[in-house]
Amino acid sequence: MNKVFDIIKGSFIGLANVIPGVSGGTMAVIFKIYDKLISAIADFPKHPIKAIRDLFFILIGVILGVVIGVFVISYGYEKVPFITTFLFVGFIIGGLKPIYKEVEHRFYKMPNIIGFIISIAVIVILPLLTSKGGIQSGILYYIMLFIVGIITAVTMIIPGVSGSMVLLIIGYYAHVLDVTKDFFKAIISFDVPAVIELIVPVALLGIGFLVGAVLFSKATKWVIIHHANMFFAIVFGLVVSSPYAIIYLLNESNPIIKTNPIEIIVGLPLMIGAAYLAYVIIVKSENKESKAS
Repeated sequence: MNKVFDIIKGSFIGLANVIPGVSGGTMAVIFKIYDKLISAIADFPKHPIKAIRDLFFILIGVILGVVIGVFVISYGYEKVPFITTFLFVGFIIGGLKPIYKEVEHRFYKMPNIIGFIISIAVIVILPLLTSKGGIQSGILYYIMLFIVGIITAVTMIIPGVSGSMVLLIIGYYAHVLDVTKDFFKAIISFDVPAVIELIVPVALLGIGFLVGAVLFSKATKWVIIHHANMFFAIVFGLVVSSPYAIIYLLNESNPIIKTNPIEIIVGLPLMIGAAYLAYVIIVKSENKESKAS
């Protein structure tokens, strides 16, 4: 049963990385697998088989989530953005209480409070920086794809910071989404010429992602070990404020005041249901872990 929960948790991380404003790192923290992810990724160069074994079912979920996100959730975000966005807001709300339990005994010290405030300020400022540019040809394009892969990994690891939102800021969100979608379509349809054409951009994104994930997870693991109190206070600030970034980006592309009332009527109860579902998944997985130990 734990394997099923790991796949579900991984799928939410994968889904979250496709939606602007939603953070895969937040989902990892909410579902209490963040430390496990960081440790396994940081140890990957020394113990690759053990790392893959530890994360195998989570990785299956992540891949499944990305595929669903690219083809289904991105479509939902385009057609019913309010409902799609508020589903993820619900998942975040449902995970706040378990996260607070991690920080409640460490929070009330000035350095931790300062870190908490700064992390909220970061999330408030980031959505204001969106850009529509981006290099999409020449040698610089391929260099940028590698860098974008690193950025995607780093922002996936930082809870509360949305990789999709950062890609929007540097002008590569739509392009990366299109390349990923076209690559999966080419594989599914056995379109060999298209696969060959897209293999280099996808490989550069993947290599950059792997490099960024390993290097940054090592740094994060060190911070967790040596500065756990401030780290969790910052994480709490990032997660608490992330719904603001999600709703802000939604309002920028689809003004809430112009949203179809039916979408709001459907979206708000679904948000509550998503919050409850997230809480139930967390509690059940915690119970399984406590029984196993």
